[in-house]
Amino acid sequence: MEYLDMLAKLGVGNAHPGGFGETIEQLKKYPIEKGKRVLEVGCGTGRTACYLAEQGCEVTAIDIRPEMIAKANIRAEKQGIQVRFQVGDVCDLPFEDHSFDVVMVESVTNFAEAQKAVCEYYRVLKSGGKLYDREVIRVKNMSAGVHRALCSFYGVSKIYSMEEWRELLEKGKFSPVEFSGIHPFPLTMFEDQVQHPDPVHLSDKQSFMDPRIWQLTARYDELVSKYHPYMGYTLMIGSKE
Repeated sequence: MEYLDMLAKLGVGNAHPGGFGETIEQLKKYPIEKGKRVLEVGCGTGRTACYLAEQGCEVTAIDIRPEMIAKANIRAEKQGIQVRFQVGDVCDLPFEDHSFDVVMVESVTNFAEAQKAVCEYYRVLKSGGKLYDREVIRVKNMSAGVHRALCSFYGVSKIYSMEEWRELLEKGKFSPVEFSGIHPFPLTMFEDQVQHPDPVHLSDKQSFMDPRIWQLTARYDELVSKYHPYMGYTLMIGSKE
């Protein structure tokens, strides 16, 4: 079992940096107008997508994992919200050019082929559209061993610095590219879960009895405790002219 498998089985809806609280704060600072067409990529169990729909957006959301889309549909049904959920790959988005006003991303690009994903975000955005992408960043140099340990656990090929992310977005034709600053990597998701409890529980039956999950969560706590000074996160805002 890998990190993303664990999130899928537990139905976690706030695994991105800063949790659901950061999503709410982002949308307060950078509000999206009602009626705008929004694509959320890597939507997981659909918590952010449903929240955007509650705010009056026309939301389409994709995830590469069918089990996540199934859980997202359950969430939308339980909350009485209309969202178009479908299985899809961020590196090959199943949409026509110039389809969306906003692309919303929460810690997904780093798990894909980042440059391909960024180019796809740009392609499906309308002229004048915005990309909002919150990702983990490397805030100081790390040894090859530390980098390898973190990448292996998360299942990513690289942890990018802010400047490397800027290069990726600019190469993908976004201009200008802005950042919210460097935010400290949270030591735990517990505080966010208490402050913003998920109203819909989507964990698999018996998942809490699976010893592999507890082994992974223990490993996660160990790695974050040991290596969090090397990591932070930022919100990247890319504009399409």
